[in-house]
Amino acid sequence: MLRDKFREFSRDTSAIGQERVDALNALADALIAGGHPANATVAEWKDGLNEAWADLLELMDTRSQMLAASYELHRFFHDARETLAQVREKQKQLPEEVGRDLSTAEAMQRLHSAYEHDIQALSAQVQEDAGRLAQAYAGEKAAEIRRQEQGVSQAWAELRGSSQGRRRLLLDTVDEFRFLRAVRDLLLWMDGVRLQIEGQERPR
Repeated sequence: MLRDKFREFSRDTSAIGQERVDALNALADALIAGGHPANATVAEWKDGLNEAWADLLELMDTRSQMLAASYELHRFFHDARETLAQVREKQKQLPEEVGRDLSTAEAMQRLHSAYEHDIQALSAQVQEDAGRLAQAYAGEKAAEIRRQEQGVSQAWAELRGSSQGRRRLLLDTVDEFRFLRAVRDLLLWMDGVRLQIEGQERPR
């Protein structure tokens, strides 16, 4: 990766360059201290060398910061695309079946609770990164960051709406099956009472 290669290059260049600059500064200082006839020229060259070295270090630092910012931006776009794909995939995974009886409907309800837990954290990271990056960028890049975030947010809102709709449907289905079971149990009880009444000896 370019950012890592440049970081390694910058580290190596800084270390080697600093050694060489330090050695030349020590040599210049020795010449000046020894009363060399070209003291003024040596001092001038030393100052020029140190200034050029400081400029080069600043240039490497600026380049490193630009590469880091570019990496962050590309990583954000990659993460946004990944999250959007995951959200769409989760939308496809949302089943329509609600169960044939109470036990399968309750099992579907448990599965749906696990599903909702899985999808909860999907968009949070993209929104957090977008908020941070939008402050660091202006113009077209900031607008693109917002577009990516809005795309994820919209898909997330649709998924959450579908998920909530399914949760309500499953709740209604479970309630319906529980009601039907209660009705059946009550009818069976009434049939039992009727059989007891009809089975008793009639008065003479």
